[in-house]
Amino acid sequence: MIEMTIKSLLGYLYRMIEMSVILSITIGILSIGLNSHDHAEMGGLLSPIIVAILWMWIVSLPLFIIYVVSFIRSFPPVSIYKKVVLSLHILNIALWILFYLFLPKPEPCDAALMEKHYMAHHDDMYDLIRYVNSSIDDSCSIDLQYRNNEVVTFTIRNKGRFQELKGIENEYELDTKLHSIGLSIQELKEIQSKMRKAGVIGVEVDKNPISVWDAGKSILLFRWYGVNKYQFALYDHSMTETERDEVMRLHQFILYNDSVVFESYGGYPGGRGFPDKETFQSQHDIH
Repeated sequence: MIEMTIKSLLGYLYRMIEMSVILSITIGILSIGLNSHDHAEMGGLLSPIIVAILWMWIVSLPLFIIYVVSFIRSFPPVSIYKKVVLSLHILNIALWILFYLFLPKPEPCDAALMEKHYMAHHDDMYDLIRYVNSSIDDSCSIDLQYRNNEVVTFTIRNKGRFQELKGIENEYELDTKLHSIGLSIQELKEIQSKMRKAGVIGVEVDKNPISVWDAGKSILLFRWYGVNKYQFALYDHSMTETERDEVMRLHQFILYNDSVVFESYGGYPGGRGFPDKETFQSQHDIH
């Protein structure tokens, strides 16, 4: 009798663990898929999870074995419980397939593409920066970024005080906050128009940067690739030798000329930086 009770309790405990593992994976797939803009971002979000799983293999390996055994044991689905388990496994597979089919597949960005864009839109890019600089007050900053025509970042700063404007739909409230840095809604629309003309999806101008490294530096966001973003850093002066050396040293920067740097930032290994940096710089005689 005691032996049967223990077996029953162990069976119940196993089912609880089994169901928790399956549902956790289902929730994880949904979270990654729904929060991804494209295939590359889905891979970027999945990468740190895989690293964490490998790091915690003592815990993750038994759970992985339980998941595989669960799938095998669900055949044939002769009981209600096995039918539920099999359905969840099929759902997990279906979700991966659906996200794979319907998430867009972005084209990778590289230094050559950025150079081509810079050469074609040089005047429009600097016109955008000049307009933003002349529109906002001294000691103020603006950071506006889009992705798939949706605002992902919209912050302003007035003398050290940051304000988040993303999600504000009330025109009066938006106009009031913009006026705190000297902008109007009409000027904001003009900035957006000049961004489209320059072929960029983000602009960051800071007239009172916290870091001396950012003095006279404006950022134009060019492309997203997963969680990685490619942007132009345009300086209003020739970079110092120290700044040039720092750019040349780091793999996520490419020194295009004395006042232009191509930048690549990402959130996962293998997805950030410029793999073609050395080739590009050698072809352009950048030392």
